[in-house]
Amino acid sequence: MKVFIITDEPFPNGMAATSRIKCYARAIKKGGLDCEVLIFHRTERYGIHPKNTEGIGTFGEGIPFRFIGGTPLRSNNVLTRKFYDFLDIWRTEKYLRHNMQNGDVLFLYMGKNVKLMLRFMTVAHTKGAYCVRDLCELPYGTKVNDEKAIYQRKIIFDKQFPLLDGVVCISDTLLNIAKTYTLPKCKYIKIPILVDFEQFYLPNHSSEAEFPYIFHAGTLYEQKDGILGMVEAFGKASILLRKNVHFITTGNLDDSPHKNEINRLIKQYRLNEKLLFAGYLSDLELKDYLSKAAMVIINKYSTQQNNYCFSTKLGEYLAAAKPVIITNVGEAMNWLTDNKNAYIVEPEDTEELSKVIFHVFSNPDEANQIGIEGQKLCQRCFDYQVWSRPIVDFMIQLAK
Repeated sequence: MKVFIITDEPFPNGMAATSRIKCYARAIKKGGLDCEVLIFHRTERYGIHPKNTEGIGTFGEGIPFRFIGGTPLRSNNVLTRKFYDFLDIWRTEKYLRHNMQNGDVLFLYMGKNVKLMLRFMTVAHTKGAYCVRDLCELPYGTKVNDEKAIYQRKIIFDKQFPLLDGVVCISDTLLNIAKTYTLPKCKYIKIPILVDFEQFYLPNHSSEAEFPYIFHAGTLYEQKDGILGMVEAFGKASILLRKNVHFITTGNLDDSPHKNEINRLIKQYRLNEKLLFAGYLSDLELKDYLSKAAMVIINKYSTQQNNYCFSTKLGEYLAAAKPVIITNVGEAMNWLTDNKNAYIVEPEDTEELSKVIFHVFSNPDEANQIGIEGQKLCQRCFDYQVWSRPIVDFMIQLAK
């Protein structure tokens, strides 16, 4: 049995989705199955410094990846781009027909284009392979839940889910959805956030930082990561803190749809020299910032997206033994305990969040112990190696 993970995410350098794919692949490989990552779409936009330049390579313990088009780089010509998008889909089908065998697994990490998913699934089923999809968020659940999103979600549920042989879900809420729309023969497994624990088991270098800081490795979007609430809570805490505490976030302010609101908060709370934007960080840079951070915040609101998903960066934060402040939202609450391995606050309450920020900086020994307990939880529950045997057993069970 060989597992072909198919995706349109940037690879091997990318964001949370890329990290989860790599953890899946490593877990599968460690469990004794061959695994290959296929990227059917060129991901690097023309005119922007590319995160990826190699069309074919390996990562981890010799796990191969392949951009079907031979390169991750997109053309600057719109007609050329459209031509290669079409050609690469045809090449993907051809590659699957020539390389898949009876009993193999097509593992889909591509959430939205149902017509394209069905094309790849048809090839796999024709070859006698099994089709599994990752379900780590509600389909079309990341934006406004308008009529178009509801219709597109219904198409996926009605057209794709009955044809699936297995579903890998990240949360209880998504597992219940999978069971509602798939056929009785379909098999399920719930796998929470995954992290390469050894990579993020970082030494604590917070004492080496020029100034103590909170670190946010996420987007500058309010709906997804509650950036405005974090900045406002930090501003309120800054008034109380005697230390010269900073807030460092990934991303660029000019790219945020909330630029004006963030600038207003900077002015209101006098954060000009305290709120810093680090832009896009490489893995090495991310780890350096994280190792030197005093604490981290995951400020999810109770939105449709957040109620179904499970924040990948939580695993990285916990592995690094950083004290985490997190809101009482979603699947994470099935794993964390307040004041034991995390600080849990109510969503959209900037007063409470600011008080906990002040508390963390005022009680460093307690915060350090909570970080250590979070690290223990991470190694026990979220390290990809812990899930290697269960996911391989799940793949093998598809044939029974």
